[in-house]
Amino acid sequence: MNHRPVSLACLLGLSLLCGLINMTILFGQDSAPSSHMVFDDRFPGDIIINQVRVPKEGKARFTYYEALGWRGKAAGYAGIQDHPRGPNFIFSIWDHPDHKAPIRAVYHGAGTKTEGFGGEGTGLKSWNFELGWSTETWYTLVSRCWPVGEHTFFGFWVHSEETQRWTHLVTFDVAVPNARFEGGTDAFIEDWLSTGQSPRITQLRGGWKRRLDATWFPFQSARYSVNSWDLEKGKRSFNYRTNWDGGISDSEEPFYFMVSGGKSTKPSVDNPSSHQLKREEKAPDFPTAEVESVNFVEMADGKWKVTWEMDPVKAPPFSFQVELYASEDDGAQPTQTLRLAEAHGREIVVESASRPSVVRLRCRDLFDRESPTFTHR
Repeated sequence: MNHRPVSLACLLGLSLLCGLINMTILFGQDSAPSSHMVFDDRFPGDIIINQVRVPKEGKARFTYYEALGWRGKAAGYAGIQDHPRGPNFIFSIWDHPDHKAPIRAVYHGAGTKTEGFGGEGTGLKSWNFELGWSTETWYTLVSRCWPVGEHTFFGFWVHSEETQRWTHLVTFDVAVPNARFEGGTDAFIEDWLSTGQSPRITQLRGGWKRRLDATWFPFQSARYSVNSWDLEKGKRSFNYRTNWDGGISDSEEPFYFMVSGGKSTKPSVDNPSSHQLKREEKAPDFPTAEVESVNFVEMADGKWKVTWEMDPVKAPPFSFQVELYASEDDGAQPTQTLRLAEAHGREIVVESASRPSVVRLRCRDLFDRESPTFTHR
């Protein structure tokens, strides 16, 4: 074997290369452990709800606090992020081999952007940095799916306990029939940029799923776990392999919680572990939707436009019925009845030779409750 002298420059180069490799390995092991709370709704449904809060001490940059995750032919997830660009709401659905066309957004709320994603599968995601979220505030996240022809639509709504307002962020059109939320619903906490020295905390409560027979199921137990494969030597969370915790709080109004990362965090439970939170409620009790105002404007060619506004602190609308009357008599029958099956719809155009004397509008809200009738004369 021939032996050649190694130059100092070569040695320095090798040393630098080894140092960079070691730094990469060490940095790559500094992520806070990814943790999950999987609830007990192990059946298909068409509405899922969860409430999420991040305490002040649990907010950490580069963290995704997922509150809703589901499986099925339109599997996806929704939650909040502490993103470098600011507080973010995210809603995503993965592509599936049964889809007949790409997923598309049929409604964008104010500030919502959509784009395709790759990496761990492909699909369509939505971002919203405009709405914003704050620590110490509960946010109710709701997603509902419903059939539209041979497709299934998935909508995403958010309620802020601070403002008491509801916001419809996005609706996706998924080209597959009869897609559902397959359970159990998953919540997780993830550090995506190796910042395990910072603790991140998610708190969860008030989870529901609506069965396909329209009955409600409250989340009453959950399985907490940490991704054990990330805790091994050389893996992404090795340096924080014992810095995690989860379970149920001992507060007056208990909730599920997960803590990930932070140098002083230590587990008080096993990985995995099961936790129960007894619930007495039979259904969500958000105030029923209400129409706030109605306007009636004449257009050209014998057409009239009916527009309306909803009370933003009441439950969001899901569909509408508009009735037109030629007479104000109490016993009069409507001359026209029109229905609008668009959760985001706020106007409808009607044809009438003369201005109707009365317009009556009511809606079915996101949870399928009938609103009071609003009468406009």
